[in-house]
Amino acid sequence: MSMKPHYETYRYTDEIARLKAQSIVECRLPGSEITSVLAVQANAVTSECACADGEVRYNGKLVLSVVYEDADRKICRAERGAEFFHKAEHAEVTPACYARALLKAENFTVRREGSGLYISVVVGAEIPVYGQRKAEYLVGGEDLVTKKGSAKVVKLLNVAGQTEREDEFETDYVGDILLHSESAVVTSAVADAGQIDIEGEMTLNICVLKSDESLCAYERLIPFKMQVACEDAFGKIPVSVNVRVKSAYLSAGTDEEKGKSKIVLSTVLSADCTLYQKDELPIVEDAFSPTSELILKKGKVGGRYLTNTQKCVERIGGTAILSEEIEEGYSLQAAVLPRVEISCRKNERGDTEAEGIAQAEILFAGADGTHKKATLSLPFAFPVDCDEDEKIEAEALLYGLNVRRKKSGEVEAEGSLKAVFRHYKQTTSEYVAEAEEGETIEENDSGISIFLPRAGEDLWQVSKRLRCTPEELQRSNPELKFPIESGERILVYRRLEENLQK
Repeated sequence: MSMKPHYETYRYTDEIARLKAQSIVECRLPGSEITSVLAVQANAVTSECACADGEVRYNGKLVLSVVYEDADRKICRAERGAEFFHKAEHAEVTPACYARALLKAENFTVRREGSGLYISVVVGAEIPVYGQRKAEYLVGGEDLVTKKGSAKVVKLLNVAGQTEREDEFETDYVGDILLHSESAVVTSAVADAGQIDIEGEMTLNICVLKSDESLCAYERLIPFKMQVACEDAFGKIPVSVNVRVKSAYLSAGTDEEKGKSKIVLSTVLSADCTLYQKDELPIVEDAFSPTSELILKKGKVGGRYLTNTQKCVERIGGTAILSEEIEEGYSLQAAVLPRVEISCRKNERGDTEAEGIAQAEILFAGADGTHKKATLSLPFAFPVDCDEDEKIEAEALLYGLNVRRKKSGEVEAEGSLKAVFRHYKQTTSEYVAEAEEGETIEENDSGISIFLPRAGEDLWQVSKRLRCTPEELQRSNPELKFPIESGERILVYRRLEENLQK
């Protein structure tokens, strides 16, 4: 065997899978105290996430804040918590992998059994799994002619951090805080100088019971900043960040003389960061041997990388849909638990647009003191600038929601979205992973050969067919121009050693 190929190995971290899973978590309340449930705030937080052979195991805690009406038509609140354990399976997952479980309470149902009232919550999990990949590639060797090239690889680095913060603000007099919800969106993330600098905004929505027993909702849009240490953060490399409100605690103090309340919000913000480092490998795109047939095995490297982060404020509005028909005798009191689902897609014209639905729980009060609720849904769509080969991930928060009930019974709603769009591109490069020597090529003992190249062939293609290096071909045929034009001929003369002439 005359051929001696040389190989090198490159290792990098990549996203090997993105899993989805669901689990049902149930909490029990004393049903005898509850006439009707008006609102449920479900917050699911990951406690632990670990990779095992063929699966990702995760556990977390679900915290429920429930607003209900009792038999005396009094508005009350209750809190419950439950721990849960679940897993998602995938064949490529190993204990050496790293995973994140991003949890979300997707929907809930309420049922009565005996003296108990059970709230069942569907907790959805999106789980990106990261692992090490290995590329073994040919770089050259004896009795080999190679076509050099470069392969683009995207290496991922994951870091996480959290910060505690406290905000306070003044409102009208608050009798009791029934429930509150928070959501956050990242508007800027810069990885440089050994840390990731993050900026964003968080909405706080509070449902309160006033001293006259009426319901009211307050809202605040709160900017935030945080830093996550990262030794590999330099040169302002691209980074995507997901910030979640891990926990939030509210306390209220009152000044009855002024009729004001001071609310203090204590939060823990958790950030999951992914850095995208692009690298180039000096690989071999193609190869041949002058003396033997070669069996080439190809491999692929690449990855998805962040190209741009776009943010915008979009005003939405129109006729909304209520999940239940509410009689005219009930007046609208508060819109609570605002939230938004958003994604990007290509429309029929081939343009990219963001579409989704804004939702909130609408609380009504009747003249007889009873209360009802309905879920409001407001669909929306608007254009987004995007290159043809890009894919977009979107997130948004909803604020300034205003709901009006018209005389016709229709409900009009309008609000604002703070949306962030992350643009990604996929790169893929092919390389020679293995060169195996085949049968020996019989030496041509004729004195002269005429070679007819194909029109459009380049220097490498002709050299490979003639089994000589590109340098030899150009040296012995200086008149040749590439790509080859139709009608060209190459005369190959053989004497004591093979020479190529035209």
